[in-house]
Amino acid sequence: MMHRVRLLSALASGLLAVLPLASAHAADTVPRTASWTREDPSFPYRWDPCQPIPYRVNLAGTPHRNLKVLKAALADIADATGFTFTYAGTTHGVPYAKGRSGLRQVPSGGLTVAWATQRKVPALAGSVVGLGGPGPSYRRVDGEWQIDSAGVVIDKTARLTTAMVDGPSLMSLLLHELGHAMGLGHSRSKADVMYAGLGRWSRPHLGPGDRAGLRELGASTHC
Repeated sequence: MMHRVRLLSALASGLLAVLPLASAHAADTVPRTASWTREDPSFPYRWDPCQPIPYRVNLAGTPHRNLKVLKAALADIADATGFTFTYAGTTHGVPYAKGRSGLRQVPSGGLTVAWATQRKVPALAGSVVGLGGPGPSYRRVDGEWQIDSAGVVIDKTARLTTAMVDGPSLMSLLLHELGHAMGLGHSRSKADVMYAGLGRWSRPHLGPGDRAGLRELGASTHC
């Protein structure tokens, strides 16, 4: 399903904002007692709950420590979902290089995480520092729609700390975009990394709403 790309937050303080792919209706279709939402409530999907998720990385000349932060973020997602992420090596693929259709240009059957510039990914314009989400193709297995592939791209010109500190950080940004890649939409709570935007409130760890949503979208214990 095609998701409309929207600039969800532009911070007056000059901090960089995050531009995830999310449904415009997510906030209106979940119970008010929940802070988390699905990426698209009208079309629920998740990864195959019984299979590990391979991931490939395109560091594109960025510091190798970025891979260390990515692995730490994936470890947090794995802990919350029960999924296993398996490193499948490097790739030259860049998600969203041609808009959402750019996901067709990256390896299928897994997650691709890349660093790029606005020249390669025009959507990384202005205050946008990250994009993430599943698709564009899905599989129907036993009556359930499953994500076949997903992508995350980070603006490699963004000045984000790699330290595990509060505020705008690479860890908080990766957790946010990986959350979209797992099927999460935005949270209503600033205590969650899935809150729209990157600012002083951002934390380098998952919040309670994030964990609740990822647990719902997580791996099965009955495989």
